[in-house]
Amino acid sequence: MNFILKIACISILSLTLSAGAAWASSVHIIVNNLNIPSDDAYQSHGTTMVPLNAVQSLPEVSITWNNTTKTVVIDRSGKKTVLKVGQKNTTIGSKKITLPVAPTLRNGRVMVPLRFIADSSGAYVSWNPKSQTAYVAKASNEIKKKYTSDKLNVSRGAVIKLPKISSLKEFTPKGYENLNTDYYFPEGKSDSFFIQEMDVISFYKASNDRVELIWTARFDSTKKESNGLSFLPYKLLEQDGQRPTFQNRVAHFNFMSAIGEMSYSLIDNNGKEINQGQKPVDPTNFFVDIPDEQK
Repeated sequence: MNFILKIACISILSLTLSAGAAWASSVHIIVNNLNIPSDDAYQSHGTTMVPLNAVQSLPEVSITWNNTTKTVVIDRSGKKTVLKVGQKNTTIGSKKITLPVAPTLRNGRVMVPLRFIADSSGAYVSWNPKSQTAYVAKASNEIKKKYTSDKLNVSRGAVIKLPKISSLKEFTPKGYENLNTDYYFPEGKSDSFFIQEMDVISFYKASNDRVELIWTARFDSTKKESNGLSFLPYKLLEQDGQRPTFQNRVAHFNFMSAIGEMSYSLIDNNGKEINQGQKPVDPTNFFVDIPDEQK
């Protein structure tokens, strides 16, 4: 069953919780891959309330606050939304709407319904019941343009910055903390990728200017076992989602943040690394072209 909810159905979130119940530290809000402090969110009469500044972190959106009138104006590329604390009625462009709960001030922040974040900013909102996480996703025009670049390294650098969403379980890496992150791409592709951090690996696919978590797993690197992934031949301890398999080579990048360098290689379907190299990371083009990679 697909638990990702479309914006028009986001109100279903309210039905899963009792009216007036508090959303405490067990609930998370992620806006364009950035965590909003969970203690900022709460429930009011069955409606999820989040800080309005979550909108401000989205691209092409600006906020103006009038402290005298307690009025907020949200400008999204010329389309304005007028919001007043304590009033349910508002406008988005020329459209009048009534909010389920009036905006309020809480600890110096303007709090608004989660649904309003989507309506006023043009963002995509989804809910993950397994991790109790609400995702707000809206990619910037710059990232979207780079993702469609005909230069493979530029497109790959952009896709890992697209907003991430998930309906799967969340596995927290265990073991000694390190500063390395591994990325794996199917040879010549940028529309899907793996991220490995310590003992957790996750597979994402891009669609509609965002990337969705398709599969995630925890593995034991001390135990060899065939699992359909030649570059990760280890015993899977727990997993969620649909595990992909690849018959062709994959491009492997190991980002070493401690020294600011990236090692790279191609891995064949026997797990052998070829065309290995290492270069300083270029912030403008995060990945590099691997010699002889077929595009």
